[in-house]
Amino acid sequence: MKRLLILLLFPVAAYAQTLPDSITKKVDEIFKSFGPKTPGCSIAILKDGNVIFQKGYGMANLEYDIPIVPTTIFHIASESKQYVAFCMLLLEKEGKISLDDDIRKHLDFVPDFGHKITIRHLIHHTSGLRDQWQLLANAGWQLDDVITQDHVIRLISKQKTLNFIPGDQFMYCNTGYTLMAEIVRKVSGMSLRQFTDKNIFLPLEMKDTHFHDDYLELVPGRAYSYSRHPRGFQHAVLSYSIVGATSLFTTVVDELKWLKNFESGKVGGKDLIEKMYEVGVLNDGRKLNYAFAIAIDSRNGSKQIGHGGADAGYRTFAVRFPEHNLGIAVFSNLGSTNPTDLALRTADLMLPSDKAKPDAAATNTGTMVDSIKLKKLPGKYYSEDGIPATLVWENGKLMSRGGNQRNEWKLYEEKPNRYSLPQNKQTLVIDKVGDSVTEMTIIAPSSTTKFKRLPLKPQEINVSFAGRFYNSETEAYYTVALNKGNLVLQHRKFGEVAMQNVAPDQFTTPHWWMNHIRFIRNKAGNIIAFEVNSGRVLHLQFDRVTASQ
Repeated sequence: MKRLLILLLFPVAAYAQTLPDSITKKVDEIFKSFGPKTPGCSIAILKDGNVIFQKGYGMANLEYDIPIVPTTIFHIASESKQYVAFCMLLLEKEGKISLDDDIRKHLDFVPDFGHKITIRHLIHHTSGLRDQWQLLANAGWQLDDVITQDHVIRLISKQKTLNFIPGDQFMYCNTGYTLMAEIVRKVSGMSLRQFTDKNIFLPLEMKDTHFHDDYLELVPGRAYSYSRHPRGFQHAVLSYSIVGATSLFTTVVDELKWLKNFESGKVGGKDLIEKMYEVGVLNDGRKLNYAFAIAIDSRNGSKQIGHGGADAGYRTFAVRFPEHNLGIAVFSNLGSTNPTDLALRTADLMLPSDKAKPDAAATNTGTMVDSIKLKKLPGKYYSEDGIPATLVWENGKLMSRGGNQRNEWKLYEEKPNRYSLPQNKQTLVIDKVGDSVTEMTIIAPSSTTKFKRLPLKPQEINVSFAGRFYNSETEAYYTVALNKGNLVLQHRKFGEVAMQNVAPDQFTTPHWWMNHIRFIRNKAGNIIAFEVNSGRVLHLQFDRVTASQ
Protein backbone atom coordinates (compact mmCIF):
# COMPACT_ATOMS: atom_id res chain seq x y z
CA MET A 1 0.00 0.00 0.00
CA LYS A 2 2.82 2.37 0.87
CA ARG A 3 4.50 1.71 -2.47
CA LEU A 4 1.21 2.40 -4.29
CA LEU A 5 0.81 5.71 -2.44
CA ILE A 6 4.33 6.80 -3.46
CA LEU A 7 3.57 6.03 -7.08
CA LEU A 8 0.37 8.06 -6.92
CA LEU A 9 2.16 11.03 -5.39
CA PHE A 10 5.11 10.95 -7.78
CA PRO A 11 3.85 9.57 -11.08
CA VAL A 12 7.04 10.12 -13.05
CA ALA A 13 6.72 7.01 -15.18
CA ALA A 14 6.43 7.72 -18.90
CA TYR A 15 3.19 7.25 -20.80
CA ALA A 16 3.08 5.72 -24.29
CA GLN A 17 6.84 5.32 -24.00
CA THR A 18 8.51 3.63 -26.95
CA LEU A 19 12.05 4.85 -26.45
CA PRO A 20 14.61 2.10 -25.89
CA ASP A 21 15.41 1.63 -22.22
CA SER A 22 19.02 2.65 -22.88
CA ILE A 23 17.93 6.09 -24.15
CA THR A 24 15.25 6.45 -21.47
CA LYS A 25 17.92 6.04 -18.80
CA LYS A 26 20.03 8.72 -20.46
CA VAL A 27 17.06 11.11 -20.54
CA ASP A 28 16.47 10.43 -16.84
CA GLU A 29 20.13 11.24 -16.24
CA ILE A 30 19.75 14.60 -18.01
CA PHE A 31 16.84 15.50 -15.70
CA LYS A 32 18.23 13.92 -12.53
CA SER A 33 18.56 17.23 -10.64
CA PHE A 34 14.77 17.49 -10.33
CA GLY A 35 13.06 15.51 -7.59
CA PRO A 36 10.38 15.46 -4.87
CA LYS A 37 11.90 18.47 -3.07
CA THR A 38 12.45 20.74 -6.08
CA PRO A 39 10.47 22.43 -8.85
CA GLY A 40 10.98 20.59 -12.08
CA CYS A 41 10.30 19.90 -15.73
CA SER A 42 7.92 18.21 -18.08
CA ILE A 43 9.21 16.73 -21.36
CA ALA A 44 7.55 15.16 -24.38
CA ILE A 45 9.11 13.81 -27.59
CA LEU A 46 7.51 13.49 -31.03
CA LYS A 47 9.03 11.14 -33.63
CA ASP A 48 7.56 10.45 -37.06
CA GLY A 49 4.24 11.94 -35.97
CA ASN A 50 3.97 9.79 -32.82
CA VAL A 51 4.49 10.65 -29.18
CA ILE A 52 7.29 8.32 -28.11
CA PHE A 53 8.07 9.73 -24.67
CA GLN A 54 6.43 11.99 -22.07
CA LYS A 55 7.42 12.37 -18.47
CA GLY A 56 7.40 14.69 -15.48
CA TYR A 57 10.27 15.40 -13.08
CA GLY A 58 10.06 17.35 -9.83
CA MET A 59 7.13 19.22 -8.36
CA ALA A 60 4.38 21.43 -9.73
CA ASN A 61 3.61 22.75 -6.25
CA LEU A 62 6.10 22.51 -3.38
CA GLU A 63 3.64 23.56 -0.68
CA TYR A 64 1.14 20.82 -1.42
CA ASP A 65 3.56 18.15 -2.73
CA ILE A 66 1.97 17.98 -6.18
CA PRO A 67 4.27 16.39 -8.76
CA ILE A 68 4.75 17.41 -12.35
CA VAL A 69 3.20 15.05 -14.91
CA PRO A 70 3.02 15.33 -18.72
CA THR A 71 -0.41 16.95 -18.43
CA THR A 72 0.75 19.67 -16.00
CA ILE A 73 -0.13 23.12 -17.38
CA PHE A 74 2.63 25.72 -17.74
CA HIS A 75 2.73 29.38 -18.67
CA ILE A 76 5.05 29.14 -21.70
CA ALA A 77 6.00 32.84 -21.96
CA SER A 78 7.47 33.91 -25.32
CA GLU A 79 6.91 30.52 -26.87
CA SER A 80 3.36 31.90 -27.21
CA LYS A 81 4.53 34.19 -30.01
CA GLN A 82 4.53 31.61 -32.81
CA TYR A 83 0.81 31.05 -32.25
CA VAL A 84 0.21 34.78 -32.72
CA ALA A 85 2.34 34.88 -35.87
CA PHE A 86 0.26 31.93 -37.12
CA CYS A 87 -2.91 33.94 -36.45
CA MET A 88 -1.60 36.70 -38.71
CA LEU A 89 -1.20 34.18 -41.52
CA LEU A 90 -4.69 32.80 -40.90
CA LEU A 91 -6.15 36.32 -41.13
CA GLU A 92 -4.13 37.02 -44.26
CA LYS A 93 -5.44 33.79 -45.81
CA GLU A 94 -8.98 34.97 -45.04
CA GLY A 95 -8.23 38.25 -46.81
CA LYS A 96 -8.75 40.34 -43.69
CA ILE A 97 -5.21 41.74 -43.49
CA SER A 98 -2.00 42.04 -45.46
CA LEU A 99 1.29 41.51 -43.66
CA ASP A 100 2.46 44.71 -45.32
CA ASP A 101 -0.39 46.77 -43.85
CA ASP A 102 0.58 49.82 -41.84
CA ILE A 103 -0.39 48.78 -38.31
CA ARG A 104 -2.11 52.16 -37.85
CA LYS A 105 -4.69 50.98 -40.40
CA HIS A 106 -5.96 48.60 -37.71
CA LEU A 107 -4.75 50.27 -34.49
CA ASP A 108 -5.52 53.97 -34.35
CA PHE A 109 -3.99 54.37 -30.88
CA VAL A 110 -0.47 53.75 -32.21
CA PRO A 111 1.28 57.13 -32.71
CA ASP A 112 2.53 58.26 -36.09
CA PHE A 113 6.31 57.99 -35.74
CA GLY A 114 6.94 59.32 -39.24
CA HIS A 115 7.81 55.85 -40.52
CA LYS A 116 5.51 53.06 -41.68
CA ILE A 117 5.47 50.07 -39.33
CA THR A 118 4.00 46.94 -40.91
CA ILE A 119 2.62 43.75 -39.40
CA ARG A 120 5.63 42.00 -40.94
CA HIS A 121 7.91 44.31 -38.92
CA LEU A 122 6.09 43.26 -35.75
CA ILE A 123 6.47 39.55 -36.58
CA HIS A 124 10.21 39.78 -37.24
CA HIS A 125 11.06 42.19 -34.37
CA THR A 126 12.23 44.88 -36.78
CA SER A 127 9.59 47.53 -35.96
CA GLY A 128 11.83 49.77 -33.86
CA LEU A 129 9.16 49.89 -31.15
CA ARG A 130 10.40 49.91 -27.57
CA ASP A 131 9.79 46.83 -25.47
CA GLN A 132 6.75 47.00 -23.21
CA TRP A 133 8.30 45.34 -20.15
CA GLN A 134 11.25 47.68 -20.03
CA LEU A 135 9.06 50.72 -20.60
CA LEU A 136 6.84 49.66 -17.71
CA ALA A 137 9.88 49.25 -15.48
CA ASN A 138 11.16 52.70 -16.44
CA ALA A 139 7.72 54.02 -15.54
CA GLY A 140 8.06 52.60 -12.02
CA TRP A 141 6.32 49.24 -12.40
CA GLN A 142 7.62 45.91 -11.16
CA LEU A 143 7.05 42.92 -13.42
CA ASP A 144 5.21 41.08 -10.65
CA ASP A 145 2.60 43.85 -10.57
CA VAL A 146 -0.77 43.14 -12.19
CA ILE A 147 -0.21 44.06 -15.86
CA THR A 148 -3.12 44.17 -18.28
CA GLN A 149 -3.58 44.67 -22.00
CA ASP A 150 -4.97 48.15 -21.38
CA HIS A 151 -1.93 49.17 -19.33
CA VAL A 152 0.38 48.44 -22.25
CA ILE A 153 -1.94 50.00 -24.86
CA ARG A 154 -2.00 53.26 -22.91
CA LEU A 155 1.79 53.18 -22.59
CA ILE A 156 2.28 52.58 -26.32
CA SER A 157 -0.11 55.43 -27.16
CA LYS A 158 2.19 57.89 -25.35
CA GLN A 159 5.40 56.94 -27.18
CA LYS A 160 7.04 59.64 -29.29
CA THR A 161 10.09 58.00 -30.84
CA LEU A 162 11.38 54.60 -31.93
CA ASN A 163 14.54 52.69 -31.14
CA PHE A 164 15.45 52.81 -34.84
CA ILE A 165 13.88 53.20 -38.29
CA PRO A 166 11.61 50.20 -38.96
CA GLY A 167 13.49 47.51 -40.85
CA ASP A 168 16.98 48.85 -40.07
CA GLN A 169 17.73 46.40 -37.25
CA PHE A 170 16.46 43.38 -35.37
CA MET A 171 15.66 43.99 -31.72
CA TYR A 172 13.44 41.54 -29.87
CA CYS A 173 10.23 43.36 -28.98
CA ASN A 174 7.33 42.02 -26.92
CA THR A 175 5.29 45.12 -27.75
CA GLY A 176 4.81 44.00 -31.34
CA TYR A 177 3.14 40.76 -30.33
CA THR A 178 0.82 42.49 -27.88
CA LEU A 179 -0.20 44.76 -30.76
CA MET A 180 -0.88 41.74 -32.98
CA ALA A 181 -3.27 40.39 -30.34
CA GLU A 182 -5.12 43.70 -30.70
CA ILE A 183 -5.12 43.35 -34.48
CA VAL A 184 -6.79 39.95 -34.07
CA ARG A 185 -9.45 41.59 -31.90
CA LYS A 186 -9.99 44.45 -34.35
CA VAL A 187 -10.30 42.50 -37.60
CA SER A 188 -11.94 39.27 -36.35
CA GLY A 189 -14.25 40.66 -33.67
CA MET A 190 -12.89 38.07 -31.26
CA SER A 191 -10.30 38.24 -28.50
CA LEU A 192 -7.04 36.41 -29.12
CA ARG A 193 -8.22 33.74 -26.71
CA GLN A 194 -11.50 33.24 -28.57
CA PHE A 195 -9.86 33.30 -32.00
CA THR A 196 -7.18 30.74 -31.13
CA ASP A 197 -9.67 28.51 -29.30
CA LYS A 198 -11.83 28.36 -32.42
CA ASN A 199 -9.18 28.26 -35.13
CA ILE A 200 -6.23 26.41 -33.55
CA PHE A 201 -6.81 24.70 -30.24
CA LEU A 202 -10.20 23.09 -30.91
CA PRO A 203 -9.24 21.70 -34.37
CA LEU A 204 -5.94 20.34 -32.99
CA GLU A 205 -7.66 18.93 -29.88
CA MET A 206 -5.39 20.94 -27.59
CA LYS A 207 -7.86 20.62 -24.73
CA ASP A 208 -5.54 21.94 -22.01
CA THR A 209 -4.46 25.08 -23.87
CA HIS A 210 -5.67 28.68 -23.74
CA PHE A 211 -4.42 32.25 -23.79
CA HIS A 212 -4.68 33.29 -20.16
CA ASP A 213 -6.18 36.80 -20.30
CA ASP A 214 -7.38 37.03 -16.68
CA TYR A 215 -4.78 36.50 -13.95
CA LEU A 216 -7.57 35.81 -11.40
CA GLU A 217 -8.87 32.80 -13.34
CA LEU A 218 -8.38 29.41 -11.69
CA VAL A 219 -6.51 26.83 -13.76
CA PRO A 220 -6.64 23.30 -12.31
CA GLY A 221 -3.44 21.38 -12.82
CA ARG A 222 -1.12 24.33 -13.40
CA ALA A 223 2.48 24.40 -12.20
CA TYR A 224 3.41 27.17 -9.78
CA SER A 225 6.35 29.45 -10.52
CA TYR A 226 9.56 29.34 -8.44
CA SER A 227 13.02 30.87 -8.19
CA ARG A 228 16.04 29.90 -6.14
CA HIS A 229 16.61 31.44 -2.72
CA PRO A 230 19.32 31.00 -0.04
CA ARG A 231 16.73 29.05 1.96
CA GLY A 232 15.96 26.85 -1.04
CA PHE A 233 13.13 28.12 -3.25
CA GLN A 234 10.63 30.94 -3.26
CA HIS A 235 7.50 31.79 -5.22
CA ALA A 236 8.15 33.86 -8.36
CA VAL A 237 5.00 35.94 -8.76
CA LEU A 238 3.34 36.32 -12.17
CA SER A 239 0.15 38.39 -12.43
CA TYR A 240 -0.33 39.01 -16.13
CA SER A 241 -3.69 39.70 -17.77
CA ILE A 242 -1.97 40.41 -21.07
CA VAL A 243 -1.69 38.16 -24.12
CA GLY A 244 0.12 37.98 -27.43
CA ALA A 245 3.74 38.29 -26.41
CA THR A 246 3.13 35.79 -23.63
CA SER A 247 0.53 34.06 -21.43
CA LEU A 248 -0.26 30.91 -23.38
CA PHE A 249 -1.09 28.13 -20.91
CA THR A 250 -0.48 24.62 -22.23
CA THR A 251 1.13 21.23 -21.60
CA VAL A 252 3.99 19.42 -23.30
CA VAL A 253 1.39 16.92 -24.54
CA ASP A 254 -0.62 19.66 -26.27
CA GLU A 255 2.55 21.35 -27.51
CA LEU A 256 3.43 18.21 -29.46
CA LYS A 257 0.07 18.49 -31.25
CA TRP A 258 1.16 21.96 -32.32
CA LEU A 259 4.56 20.69 -33.46
CA LYS A 260 2.85 17.89 -35.37
CA ASN A 261 0.77 20.47 -37.25
CA PHE A 262 3.99 21.78 -38.78
CA GLU A 263 4.31 18.38 -40.47
CA SER A 264 0.65 17.78 -41.34
CA GLY A 265 -0.71 21.26 -42.01
CA LYS A 266 -4.03 20.09 -40.54
CA VAL A 267 -4.75 23.66 -39.48
CA GLY A 268 -3.84 26.37 -41.97
CA GLY A 269 -2.62 24.07 -44.72
CA LYS A 270 0.92 23.31 -45.82
CA ASP A 271 1.15 26.52 -47.85
CA LEU A 272 0.61 28.53 -44.69
CA ILE A 273 3.10 26.38 -42.76
CA GLU A 274 5.75 27.16 -45.37
CA LYS A 275 5.24 30.87 -44.75
CA MET A 276 6.06 30.32 -41.06
CA TYR A 277 9.64 29.63 -42.17
CA GLU A 278 10.08 32.93 -44.03
CA VAL A 279 12.89 34.83 -42.29
CA GLY A 280 12.97 38.57 -41.83
CA VAL A 281 14.97 40.77 -44.19
CA LEU A 282 16.41 44.13 -43.12
CA ASN A 283 16.23 47.26 -45.24
CA ASP A 284 19.78 46.72 -46.53
CA GLY A 285 19.07 43.12 -47.55
CA ARG A 286 20.59 41.31 -44.57
CA LYS A 287 18.62 38.17 -43.79
CA LEU A 288 17.78 37.22 -40.21
CA ASN A 289 17.64 33.72 -38.78
CA TYR A 290 14.29 34.63 -37.22
CA ALA A 291 11.12 33.68 -39.08
CA PHE A 292 7.52 33.76 -37.79
CA ALA A 293 8.43 33.60 -34.09
CA ILE A 294 10.74 30.66 -34.74
CA ALA A 295 14.52 30.74 -34.90
CA ILE A 296 16.14 28.86 -37.77
CA ASP A 297 19.41 27.22 -36.71
CA SER A 298 21.34 23.98 -37.03
CA ARG A 299 22.76 21.34 -34.72
CA ASN A 300 25.25 18.66 -35.71
CA GLY A 301 24.46 19.37 -39.35
CA SER A 302 20.69 19.05 -38.85
CA LYS A 303 18.23 21.92 -39.37
CA GLN A 304 16.88 23.15 -36.04
CA ILE A 305 13.68 25.20 -35.65
CA GLY A 306 12.65 26.39 -32.21
CA HIS A 307 11.71 29.09 -29.76
CA GLY A 308 11.86 29.50 -26.01
CA GLY A 309 10.25 31.59 -23.31
CA ALA A 310 10.98 33.04 -19.88
CA ASP A 311 8.65 34.82 -17.44
CA ALA A 312 8.95 34.83 -13.65
CA GLY A 313 9.97 31.23 -12.79
CA TYR A 314 8.74 29.67 -16.04
CA ARG A 315 11.31 28.54 -18.60
CA THR A 316 10.21 26.80 -21.81
CA PHE A 317 11.61 25.57 -25.11
CA ALA A 318 10.16 23.62 -28.02
CA VAL A 319 12.27 22.51 -30.97
CA ARG A 320 11.86 20.59 -34.20
CA PHE A 321 14.38 18.82 -36.42
CA PRO A 322 12.28 18.46 -39.58
CA GLU A 323 14.81 16.34 -41.49
CA HIS A 324 14.42 13.68 -38.81
CA ASN A 325 10.72 14.22 -38.00
CA LEU A 326 11.77 14.87 -34.40
CA GLY A 327 10.18 17.35 -31.99
CA ILE A 328 10.86 17.99 -28.29
CA ALA A 329 9.12 20.22 -25.75
CA VAL A 330 10.57 20.98 -22.31
CA PHE A 331 8.70 23.15 -19.81
CA SER A 332 9.99 24.13 -16.35
CA ASN A 333 8.69 26.06 -13.36
CA LEU A 334 12.12 27.00 -11.99
CA GLY A 335 13.75 30.24 -13.14
CA SER A 336 17.32 28.89 -13.08
CA THR A 337 16.49 26.01 -15.44
CA ASN A 338 17.87 26.03 -18.98
CA PRO A 339 15.23 24.13 -21.00
CA THR A 340 17.06 24.80 -24.27
CA ASP A 341 20.10 22.91 -23.01
CA LEU A 342 17.94 20.09 -21.65
CA ALA A 343 16.00 19.73 -24.90
CA LEU A 344 19.08 19.82 -27.12
CA ARG A 345 20.99 17.33 -24.97
CA THR A 346 17.98 15.06 -25.26
CA ALA A 347 17.89 15.61 -29.02
CA ASP A 348 21.55 14.62 -29.28
CA LEU A 349 20.58 11.15 -28.04
CA MET A 350 18.48 10.70 -31.20
CA LEU A 351 20.17 12.84 -33.85
CA PRO A 352 22.97 11.64 -36.14
CA SER A 353 26.36 12.45 -34.63
CA ASP A 354 27.90 13.63 -37.91
CA LYS A 355 29.80 16.86 -37.56
CA ALA A 356 28.21 19.89 -39.14
CA LYS A 357 29.49 20.95 -42.52
CA PRO A 358 31.69 24.07 -42.40
CA ASP A 359 29.58 27.18 -42.53
CA ALA A 360 30.31 29.03 -45.76
CA ALA A 361 29.93 32.34 -43.91
CA ALA A 362 32.61 31.24 -41.41
CA THR A 363 35.27 30.59 -44.09
CA ASN A 364 37.23 33.14 -46.05
CA THR A 365 39.75 32.98 -48.83
CA GLY A 366 40.64 36.67 -48.69
CA THR A 367 43.85 38.24 -47.44
CA MET A 368 44.31 38.04 -43.68
CA VAL A 369 45.21 41.37 -42.06
CA ASP A 370 48.83 41.61 -40.90
CA SER A 371 49.85 42.27 -37.32
CA ILE A 372 50.91 45.88 -38.02
CA LYS A 373 47.31 46.85 -38.78
CA LEU A 374 45.90 44.63 -36.07
CA LYS A 375 48.03 46.31 -33.41
CA LYS A 376 46.23 49.61 -34.10
CA LEU A 377 42.95 48.14 -32.78
CA PRO A 378 43.58 47.13 -29.12
CA GLY A 379 41.89 49.37 -26.57
CA LYS A 380 38.58 50.11 -24.90
CA TYR A 381 35.68 51.44 -26.95
CA TYR A 382 32.21 52.77 -26.21
CA SER A 383 29.05 53.43 -28.22
CA GLU A 384 26.22 55.90 -27.71
CA ASP A 385 23.90 52.93 -27.17
CA GLY A 386 25.90 51.78 -24.17
CA ILE A 387 27.58 48.78 -25.78
CA PRO A 388 31.25 48.47 -24.72
CA ALA A 389 34.01 46.72 -26.64
CA THR A 390 37.48 45.76 -25.46
CA LEU A 391 40.23 44.50 -27.76
CA VAL A 392 43.61 43.25 -26.49
CA TRP A 393 46.81 41.90 -28.04
CA GLU A 394 47.69 38.58 -26.42
CA ASN A 395 50.33 36.08 -27.49
CA GLY A 396 50.52 37.50 -30.99
CA LYS A 397 46.75 37.50 -31.50
CA LEU A 398 44.03 40.17 -31.52
CA MET A 399 41.40 39.15 -28.97
CA SER A 400 38.06 40.58 -27.93
CA ARG A 401 37.46 40.49 -24.20
CA GLY A 402 34.20 40.52 -22.29
CA GLY A 403 33.95 39.20 -18.74
CA ASN A 404 35.70 35.84 -18.74
CA GLN A 405 35.30 35.43 -22.50
CA ARG A 406 38.20 35.67 -24.94
CA ASN A 407 37.64 35.41 -28.69
CA GLU A 408 40.26 35.75 -31.39
CA TRP A 409 39.55 38.29 -34.12
CA LYS A 410 40.71 37.02 -37.49
CA LEU A 411 40.28 39.88 -39.94
CA TYR A 412 40.26 39.56 -43.72
CA GLU A 413 40.55 42.65 -45.89
CA GLU A 414 37.62 43.26 -48.24
CA LYS A 415 38.78 46.72 -49.30
CA PRO A 416 40.68 49.56 -47.58
CA ASN A 417 39.43 50.01 -44.02
CA ARG A 418 36.75 47.34 -44.40
CA TYR A 419 37.34 43.85 -43.00
CA SER A 420 35.32 40.68 -42.54
CA LEU A 421 35.22 38.65 -39.33
CA PRO A 422 33.81 35.41 -40.77
CA GLN A 423 33.97 33.54 -37.46
CA ASN A 424 31.57 36.12 -35.98
CA LYS A 425 29.63 36.75 -39.22
CA GLN A 426 30.48 40.42 -38.81
CA THR A 427 32.09 43.22 -40.78
CA LEU A 428 34.48 45.79 -39.27
CA VAL A 429 34.74 49.25 -40.80
CA ILE A 430 37.55 51.56 -39.65
CA ASP A 431 36.11 55.08 -39.60
CA LYS A 432 39.09 57.01 -38.13
CA VAL A 433 42.68 55.84 -37.72
CA GLY A 434 46.03 57.42 -36.96
CA ASP A 435 48.59 55.81 -34.70
CA SER A 436 45.60 53.81 -33.45
CA VAL A 437 42.00 53.28 -34.44
CA THR A 438 39.82 55.92 -32.81
CA GLU A 439 36.44 55.17 -34.41
CA MET A 440 35.03 51.97 -35.92
CA THR A 441 31.74 50.41 -36.92
CA ILE A 442 30.75 46.77 -36.44
CA ILE A 443 28.07 45.46 -38.80
CA ALA A 444 26.50 42.33 -37.34
CA PRO A 445 23.85 40.14 -39.00
CA SER A 446 21.03 42.05 -37.32
CA SER A 447 22.50 45.37 -36.12
CA THR A 448 25.06 48.11 -36.79
CA THR A 449 27.02 49.74 -33.95
CA LYS A 450 29.42 52.68 -34.08
CA PHE A 451 32.27 52.76 -31.52
CA LYS A 452 34.69 55.43 -30.30
CA ARG A 453 37.91 54.82 -28.40
CA LEU A 454 37.55 55.49 -24.67
CA PRO A 455 39.63 58.48 -23.51
CA LEU A 456 42.46 57.64 -21.13
CA LYS A 457 41.61 60.51 -18.76
CA PRO A 458 38.55 59.82 -16.54
CA GLN A 459 35.72 62.34 -16.71
CA GLU A 460 35.32 64.84 -13.89
CA ILE A 461 32.16 64.10 -11.90
CA ASN A 462 30.54 67.15 -10.33
CA VAL A 463 27.25 68.76 -9.44
CA SER A 464 26.58 69.80 -13.05
CA PHE A 465 25.05 66.35 -13.66
CA ALA A 466 22.61 66.63 -10.77
CA GLY A 467 18.96 67.50 -11.15
CA ARG A 468 15.44 66.18 -11.51
CA PHE A 469 14.49 64.56 -14.82
CA TYR A 470 11.09 63.71 -16.34
CA ASN A 471 9.91 61.56 -19.24
CA SER A 472 6.39 62.21 -20.54
CA GLU A 473 6.20 58.87 -22.40
CA THR A 474 6.35 56.94 -19.14
CA GLU A 475 5.20 59.78 -16.86
CA ALA A 476 8.18 59.07 -14.61
CA TYR A 477 10.58 61.23 -12.60
CA TYR A 478 14.15 60.34 -11.61
CA THR A 479 16.60 62.43 -9.61
CA VAL A 480 20.37 62.49 -10.09
CA ALA A 481 22.28 63.68 -7.02
CA LEU A 482 25.92 64.12 -6.05
CA ASN A 483 26.85 62.16 -2.93
CA LYS A 484 30.44 62.34 -1.65
CA GLY A 485 31.80 62.96 -5.13
CA ASN A 486 29.79 60.21 -6.80
CA LEU A 487 26.48 60.35 -8.65
CA VAL A 488 23.43 58.46 -7.40
CA LEU A 489 20.08 57.82 -9.10
CA GLN A 490 16.95 58.22 -7.00
CA HIS A 491 13.34 57.13 -7.56
CA ARG A 492 10.43 57.28 -5.12
CA LYS A 493 9.74 53.54 -5.53
CA PHE A 494 13.18 52.05 -6.24
CA GLY A 495 15.21 54.06 -3.76
CA GLU A 496 18.78 55.15 -4.42
CA VAL A 497 21.46 53.37 -6.46
CA ALA A 498 25.02 54.26 -7.42
CA MET A 499 25.91 55.48 -10.92
CA GLN A 500 29.26 54.42 -12.38
CA ASN A 501 30.97 56.49 -15.06
CA VAL A 502 31.94 54.23 -18.00
CA ALA A 503 32.43 56.69 -20.88
CA PRO A 504 32.12 60.43 -21.54
CA ASP A 505 28.72 61.45 -20.13
CA GLN A 506 27.74 57.78 -19.83
CA PHE A 507 26.91 55.87 -16.65
CA THR A 508 25.69 52.45 -15.61
CA THR A 509 23.30 51.62 -12.76
CA PRO A 510 22.19 48.33 -11.14
CA HIS A 511 18.67 48.74 -12.62
CA TRP A 512 18.19 46.22 -15.45
CA TRP A 513 15.68 48.54 -17.14
CA MET A 514 18.04 51.52 -17.27
CA ASN A 515 21.50 50.16 -16.65
CA HIS A 516 22.92 52.59 -19.18
CA ILE A 517 22.32 56.35 -19.08
CA ARG A 518 23.80 58.94 -21.45
CA PHE A 519 23.59 62.62 -20.55
CA ILE A 520 22.72 65.08 -23.33
CA ARG A 521 24.18 68.57 -23.56
CA ASN A 522 23.12 71.68 -25.47
CA LYS A 523 25.47 73.69 -27.69
CA ALA A 524 26.73 75.59 -24.64
CA GLY A 525 27.77 72.31 -23.03
CA ASN A 526 25.07 72.35 -20.35
CA ILE A 527 23.25 69.13 -19.47
CA ILE A 528 19.61 69.33 -20.55
CA ALA A 529 18.54 65.68 -20.40
CA PHE A 530 19.62 62.09 -20.14
CA GLU A 531 18.52 59.20 -22.27
CA VAL A 532 18.17 55.52 -21.46
CA ASN A 533 19.95 53.16 -23.83
CA SER A 534 19.55 49.79 -22.26
CA GLY A 535 18.52 46.39 -23.52
CA ARG A 536 15.41 46.78 -25.70
CA VAL A 537 14.87 50.50 -25.10
CA LEU A 538 16.92 53.16 -26.87
CA HIS A 539 16.80 56.97 -26.78
CA LEU A 540 14.17 57.21 -24.03
CA GLN A 541 14.77 60.82 -23.07
CA PHE A 542 14.27 62.25 -19.59
CA ASP A 543 14.33 66.05 -19.75
CA ARG A 544 15.88 68.05 -16.97
CA VAL A 545 13.15 69.94 -15.16
CA THR A 546 15.17 71.29 -12.22
CA ALA A 547 18.88 71.59 -11.54
CA SER A 548 20.54 70.71 -8.27
CA GLN A 549 19.95 73.34 -5.62
